[in-house]
Amino acid sequence: MRRISTDDKKKYINLRRSFKSPVIGITGNIGKTSTLEMIRCVLEKDNRVLMNRHGNGNWKNNINTLEKLSSDYDYALFEFDFNRGNNFGEILRLIKPNVGIVTNMGDAHLSYLGSMLEIALQKSGVIKYLARGGTAVLNKDDELSTMFAKKISMQNIKRFGISQNADFFATDIKQMGPQGTKFKLNNEYDVKIPIYGLGDIYNFLAAVSALVALGFDINNIINIFQTEFQLPSGRGKLYDFDNYYVIDESYTATPRALAKTTRSLVSFKSYVDNLVLIIGDMEESGPNIEEQHLNMGYFISALPIDCVITVGHYADYIGKGVSLIHNTGKSIVNCNSVDDILKALDKIDLGKSAITVQGIGQVGLRRIIKHLEN
Repeated sequence: MRRISTDDKKKYINLRRSFKSPVIGITGNIGKTSTLEMIRCVLEKDNRVLMNRHGNGNWKNNINTLEKLSSDYDYALFEFDFNRGNNFGEILRLIKPNVGIVTNMGDAHLSYLGSMLEIALQKSGVIKYLARGGTAVLNKDDELSTMFAKKISMQNIKRFGISQNADFFATDIKQMGPQGTKFKLNNEYDVKIPIYGLGDIYNFLAAVSALVALGFDINNIINIFQTEFQLPSGRGKLYDFDNYYVIDESYTATPRALAKTTRSLVSFKSYVDNLVLIIGDMEESGPNIEEQHLNMGYFISALPIDCVITVGHYADYIGKGVSLIHNTGKSIVNCNSVDDILKALDKIDLGKSAITVQGIGQVGLRRIIKHLEN
């Protein structure tokens, strides 16, 4: 358990008390950084925003951001990842967000963290430690979030989701591959933004919920999204070359993230000749790592992806899972390094392709992009 000295604790409490502007905090299994980037895009239009740009909600990054709180900023954004630090509750007690967002509670960690309720309670700490009069933003379609919402006494709760019982919801969703996604917000506002999958619609709805709670106008929010937003590096950013679309999901691969991004890749099917998935070892896959990778291979085998390139010992099991399902017609290449990936790409007749690169890091992604450019 990380410990904090009494003097440091007093210092951080005083820093937070002296910061009179809104603080926004976010946690969840997936979508934290993308949602914060969406919020930042709108806030920075006319305001000064304090935010850690490394996309990692660990103790060190949050403390570093907390130490920079000052009247120089109009808003402060914090990301909380309880898997990247032992003292999750302590940092929340120090920061006390005015708006607390839970993107989803999910089940990705159940296999080694215990019961569903235990995980829900840990993640919901961002709401438990809200500043007085704060607003909770919860996923209406996430079963655990809905369960938890029934047990809290807060009056200021905003819910988002596809369900039309949410405060902010999306209907008439149409994915248009490289052109992004369009839908109606609350059956009233037409939205077309550069996102490529359902997961980022949820992130958009969470961001809108928080921004409206902060007093922003919906029309202004949508206009900024449509003219200035793009997904961050490593989390869905699209690179458009003459013959290739490269979807950058290089930051991490988890079972839930991979399920989300493969569906995004499939939305490009009508716009290209081939769909290619390049995938590294998955994180957060529990104690039965090989089995989890095999299961993901079974899932991918049912999708219209033409080529699966794996890199890493465990990712090899994804390829095996795909190959165990006969008559899929997929090309499967197992690699040991990025150099092997580049050689594999040279041997494949790519034609016009959409290529998702997931879980191999920014260095590997940049090498792949440079190779395709050449």
